[in-house]
Amino acid sequence: MSRYTSASDPRYDGRLPHLRCLPSEVAPIVLLPGDPARVGRIGEGLRDFRIVSDNREFLVGRGTFDGVPMTVCSTGIGAPSTEIAVVELIRSGARALIRVGGCGALRAGIECGDLILNSGMVRLGGASIHYARPEYPAVASFDVLECLRDACCEQGARWHVGIGASVGSFYRGQGRAGPSARPDDDALYREMLGLGVLNMEMEAETVLTLGSLYGVHAGSIVAVHCNRVTNRWLVDDGESQGRLCRVALSGARRLYERLGLEEPEAMKMGKDVCGDD
Repeated sequence: MSRYTSASDPRYDGRLPHLRCLPSEVAPIVLLPGDPARVGRIGEGLRDFRIVSDNREFLVGRGTFDGVPMTVCSTGIGAPSTEIAVVELIRSGARALIRVGGCGALRAGIECGDLILNSGMVRLGGASIHYARPEYPAVASFDVLECLRDACCEQGARWHVGIGASVGSFYRGQGRAGPSARPDDDALYREMLGLGVLNMEMEAETVLTLGSLYGVHAGSIVAVHCNRVTNRWLVDDGESQGRLCRVALSGARRLYERLGLEEPEAMKMGKDVCGDD
């Protein structure tokens, strides 16, 4: 390998610099958990699942669900690392991206463990501002939203749909007080409550905004880890995480069929090389 590569388009033996996986390892549909540990949790529901790349916060695996090829890639926490994952996945051939994560609910009637499908996001996450002005909407693909809704019904999950907010801060930006010369520690949190926003999290607006700009289908499904209004945090989230993963996989399968996606030739060739069935 050469000592240098292009700074404007860096490659490592044909691999993009952060995900370090080949196009043959990226399926048309990619599930995007934030937590690398959730990659394995989703992988438990896939056949012939294997990890194809592990670099920094990005853990990438591939497998099949009901015969549908899927890739799972962790994004880490927040907008900057999510932007990296989304861009490199799209450049590797991804055609649909589904965020699979957690959030804090902003309505008393939403219980910890419920699922939220965000139809759109208030863009407060940071990275997407480099792509489009703040007024550009972060909206989910209708096809993704409907497939996830149908999967929730199929799995008997409690679900809610509506506008969320992606915030580039977990503590002060979401109303958890911290040191500051300003007295309005929870101003943004209270503003989102007043706007009727369903939930706050840190990554979805990046996925949705870049999905629209790059012309790929994008959506988000998140489990409620806490409710900020009732001030309850779910300590044992194993059950809700399992439900989240099952619904996401079922929704992704429905989306694959709905869009008439086909496994790219590069991925088929990768199977031949790796000896997969």
